[in-house]
Amino acid sequence: MIRWRERPAELPLHALAILWGRLSSDDAKRVAAHCTDGLVILVDRAARSAIEAHLAARRDEQGGLLVGDAFMDDAGTIIALWIRVGIPAIDFESSGVSLRMETGVWTRAREALRAGELIVGWYHSHPGLGAFFSDTDRATQRAFFPHPFSIGWVRDPIHEQDRWFVGADSDEVHPARVLMPERNPLPTCAP
Repeated sequence: MIRWRERPAELPLHALAILWGRLSSDDAKRVAAHCTDGLVILVDRAARSAIEAHLAARRDEQGGLLVGDAFMDDAGTIIALWIRVGIPAIDFESSGVSLRMETGVWTRAREALRAGELIVGWYHSHPGLGAFFSDTDRATQRAFFPHPFSIGWVRDPIHEQDRWFVGADSDEVHPARVLMPERNPLPTCAP
C-alpha cells in the first residue's frame, strides 16, 4: 500500500559563499569566528532600530515577525541568519505582561518577503520585566517557530535588555553571536 505524504515546501536556503559576498572583510572575520560552534544572527542596523523603536513605543507588550535569509554550510547545516526587517503586529491584544498577535501579521510578513527570503522568527517586548522567555513564549516558539534556526528575540525596552532564543527548544543564543554588520543595507539573495 502506498501512502501519500505531503512534502513540506523547500526552504529558501543560501550557500555561505553568498553571505561572504554580502559582508565586509571585518564582518566576515567576525562571523567566521562564530560559525563553527552554532548559529550566528546578523541583524540589519535599520531593522534593529525600527524594531527597538516599535517595542519602546508603548508600555504594553508589542511584537512582530522577523524576515530575512538563512545561510547553510556545505553539509546543509544552517549556520547564519540575516534579519532584514521586522514586521510589527498592528492587530493585537496586549497588556504589560501578555501579547496576542492576530493572524494579519503573517500575511503582512509574507507580502514583505523578497526573493529567497523567509520568516526567520519573531520578536516581542517585556517592558520593565527583564528579557527572558516565559513558559508561554516557549510554547509559542515551539508551536509557530519549530525550525532549528527559528529565532525568538525578547527585549525589555525600559532596561534595554535583549535575549535571543533559537529552535523549538528555545535554546539561548550567546549575545556575542548576535552581530550588526557594518555594511547596510545589503542586497537580498536570489532563490
